[in-house]
Amino acid sequence: MIEKYRTHYSKEIGEKEYNNIVSVAGWIEDIRNLGSIAFIILRDREGTLQITCLKKNNKELFEKLVSLPRESVISVRGLCKENEKVRNGYEILPEEAEILSVSDKPLPMGVVDRTGIEFETRLDNRFIDLRKKEVQAIFKIRDKVIDSAKNFLRKNSFIEVHTPKIIASASEGGTDLFKVEYFEKIAFLAQSPQLYKQMLMATGLDRVFEIAWYFRAEKHNTTRHLNESTAVDIEMAFITNEEDVMKILENMAVEMWNSAKTCEEELESLGIELEKVKTP
Repeated sequence: MIEKYRTHYSKEIGEKEYNNIVSVAGWIEDIRNLGSIAFIILRDREGTLQITCLKKNNKELFEKLVSLPRESVISVRGLCKENEKVRNGYEILPEEAEILSVSDKPLPMGVVDRTGIEFETRLDNRFIDLRKKEVQAIFKIRDKVIDSAKNFLRKNSFIEVHTPKIIASASEGGTDLFKVEYFEKIAFLAQSPQLYKQMLMATGLDRVFEIAWYFRAEKHNTTRHLNESTAVDIEMAFITNEEDVMKILENMAVEMWNSAKTCEEELESLGIELEKVKTP
């Protein structure tokens, strides 16, 4: 059994790892078995790498790995060797491997296949769909954007808070609420933190923000309408006028936009190009 499943992600391996033993782990994206040699493409969250198996070096290990179906999960410990012919510039020569999970065969849908997949099939097999590079790109960009918003607000003296999401009555007019049973009483899913933000201004915290989920039971005729959404909410005390709030929000939006622009690989996989933006 491999003591440590992973020492490096695919993008963390560089020249200093060449001729050293490393451990990698992930999903088998593809296997090319040429008889005496096999090339396994292993995928982790940072990208892919190549594991080169020579049958003459370890026949048992060779047959163990090439028999696995795509999307099986393995951990491999082996020698990292420089190879300019490989896309990453290196390959792993395995010395031992542990099979962590063997996938079903055939899979209900592919991960890297270019063939069209029905939307219902994607939803029914969402955990496989989420392995797709372009789908994971959305999560990575979202992570960057939310992190930049938090960092910006904290630099401007805001404190992060978390307000209740199960409430007794509407906290903001103009929207329908989702009703839920709450221990023999009727409660609602919050559609806004507005009331709680205003309460916090009476505590002396002065500047607060929340990035959280909100629910609005609004009927709609478009697939782009969100009954559940994430929002950035802020509240400020001791302001001169609304311009103070607008300035904070405008600068935060630019910061979030610029952070998204740094996700070049993710944006490319989505076919999106972001232009330069500035405050109004």
